[in-house]
Amino acid sequence: MILISLFLLPYTIAAQGVALVLSGGAAKAYSHIGVLKALEENNIPIDYVVGNSMGALIGALYVSGYSPDEIEQLLTNSDFIKFTKENNSRSSCFYQDDEETASFVRFTFNVEKGFDIQIPLNVYDFKEIDYRMMEYFAGASALSNLDFDSLMIPFRCIATDIDSSRMVIFKEGNLAKAVRASVTFPFFVRPIDIDGVLYFDGGMYDNFPVKVALSQFNPDMIIGSKAVANYESPNPDNAISLMQSMLMTKADFEIDSTLGVVIESNTGQGTIFQFSKVQTYIDSGYVAANRMISDIVDRLGPHDSILPVDKRKEFRSAIAYTKLNKIYIKGLKPKQQKYFRNLIGNPNKYGSIDGFHYKYKCLMNNENITNIYPETEYDSLAKGFNMNLLIKKSEAFDLNIGGYISSSGVNEGYIDLGYNYFGKSAKNIKVAAYFGTFYNSVSSTAKIEFPSRLPVTIKIKGLMSRKNYFSNARYFFEDQFPAYIITDENYLDLSVSVPIGFNGVASVGYTNINSHFQYYQDNYFTRTDTADVSNFYFLSPWIELQSNSLNRKLYPTSGYSLYAGFSYFMGVERYTEGSGKVPVQEVTSDLDYYTFVFKYMNFSRLGRKLSVGVNVELGYSTKPLLSNYVSSLLIATSYEPIPVMKTLFLENYRSNTYGGAGVIIDFSFVKNFSIRMDGYYYQPYEKISKNANTGQVYLGKPFNHHYLTGSARIVYHPPIGVVSASVNYIEKPGSKFGFLLNLGYLLFNKSKLNK
Repeated sequence: MILISLFLLPYTIAAQGVALVLSGGAAKAYSHIGVLKALEENNIPIDYVVGNSMGALIGALYVSGYSPDEIEQLLTNSDFIKFTKENNSRSSCFYQDDEETASFVRFTFNVEKGFDIQIPLNVYDFKEIDYRMMEYFAGASALSNLDFDSLMIPFRCIATDIDSSRMVIFKEGNLAKAVRASVTFPFFVRPIDIDGVLYFDGGMYDNFPVKVALSQFNPDMIIGSKAVANYESPNPDNAISLMQSMLMTKADFEIDSTLGVVIESNTGQGTIFQFSKVQTYIDSGYVAANRMISDIVDRLGPHDSILPVDKRKEFRSAIAYTKLNKIYIKGLKPKQQKYFRNLIGNPNKYGSIDGFHYKYKCLMNNENITNIYPETEYDSLAKGFNMNLLIKKSEAFDLNIGGYISSSGVNEGYIDLGYNYFGKSAKNIKVAAYFGTFYNSVSSTAKIEFPSRLPVTIKIKGLMSRKNYFSNARYFFEDQFPAYIITDENYLDLSVSVPIGFNGVASVGYTNINSHFQYYQDNYFTRTDTADVSNFYFLSPWIELQSNSLNRKLYPTSGYSLYAGFSYFMGVERYTEGSGKVPVQEVTSDLDYYTFVFKYMNFSRLGRKLSVGVNVELGYSTKPLLSNYVSSLLIATSYEPIPVMKTLFLENYRSNTYGGAGVIIDFSFVKNFSIRMDGYYYQPYEKISKNANTGQVYLGKPFNHHYLTGSARIVYHPPIGVVSASVNYIEKPGSKFGFLLNLGYLLFNKSKLNK
């Protein structure tokens, strides 16, 4: 008997199973990638994998045939980790983007539900990651026939059933959805519905699922990779700390020495959401695993298990090409489904799941939906994949609120109310208002979108607005330039737009403009005097091309924007002299001219914290000089690269034909804080000037004047809005330097008279 036991001993050792258990830990769980690298380099066999949260994602990629290096490449790709708010870039198709406003918070509601206001609770938007996971796991899921035991390595992950408050072990089904359930950290990521059950992160019950590995696989040895420790005692002043303590059960990160070993990565202090440090975490896992390799090898002993490299080669050779056959729309009414089918067109034109990705990006932030989730089903007869897009439509009404508060005295509020309806086409009506000391406006916009492979959007916008430079004069005007200037711009605009590529839109339109300007020629007037008045009446056909991928509407640090616009103006000016002129007279002048404006901004990352941008603007116009100096400046195009310049009437930075260029440097020294410096050179072709003696307006010599402007500021990006403190330099009479502290967005409606 003893002889028989000795004879069988080598085979018993060779047949032992090794289970790898990967903890959760969000960004810190990237250390598991380093652990996998070390294990493979030392030919440590892995027979089973069990994971939770980010450990489930990394483990699922590994058992789906991805090497540790490939997993690192996938999960450190900027397209994957840019879901965090501080890195979030524009992801919707630009043709649906509305004009940027001062709004910084949005609420949706439905009147039929009794004004049930929807407040989003998820911090991170996972729509892009949902698609990536579907794509990454489609081939392996099809090959395994939805059985996790038939993956390259048998796999388990855990999640929490919210309704029944219990832990669930996933061992079959849609792999991407199972992993998505496991990584759904409460209130940070939107929960996922699987067969009518909502799921959150498995860490609510077990962040280190060693017991799951024992119950499911009964391995001879367990290698545990620990990325985080249990949360510290709750901080009464920190809402996140309190939620973590309430929702997440403390995990047992110990493994009985007779069962296996724990590889504990040194991921340091700080939160688990520091995705900027993932490379550091990967390295920490690699170092920690290599420290334990000799112990693992000694405990493992001789073995003849198939190594992961060999398993991977065999498994991946059998994975089918992710050909895309059909796309189904679910969760919507038939007419609404037709809207999206018309947007998508023929699925065969995309070729593969990856080929459809760019169109999905357009869909995932479509203004008519609040959420979209993609899932695939393999069709063995067609030898390809069918895709289901599970869509939840947006609420009928949305309310946006924002504004701007500054030390300059220019303060404003913003509010808009929108109504959305879509069936075969999408319709939107919005009423908006700015109200404040300097700028006031009321606007109404109605648009209808006809979906197709090349969607067409028709928009009508009416605007009444006023800028009162006189209310701002005591803060900025210390020279003899006229302080009393009030400009009213009213227009009705009709436009038709089509998308150009992913980030672009081409538009043509026709605008009826009525502008009313009140002003004095100098500052020597009394309360009994009346101002000069210039009324402009224009009909203006125009064409524009825009493209935008900037990550922020104010103080961006990545992406680009491009604008090219041509406008033709035909109309009249009616100029009436105010009191103080003898005799009082009215002058009517016919006007017929065109303008062309080109604007380009582009940012490049020079490292993780440093961003450098260039800003170029060119303008050309055949505008004539008008009857007086001030009115000629009023219809000239203003150069306003620094936000505060939008609130000042700066005669040196207004011209009909000009060029401007600048450089922007942004250094993020602490999360959400940055130091930003920008400088600009402005060159009017012929400066609009006036004779000091006669007051007659004339054009100066070409290239005879140039001006500089710039700013240095500290910018803070809180969860909503933006805060900045700046020192600004503007070449104008009087003080050229000014300090400004502000909260919110200094944005106004776009002018149709001066684009």
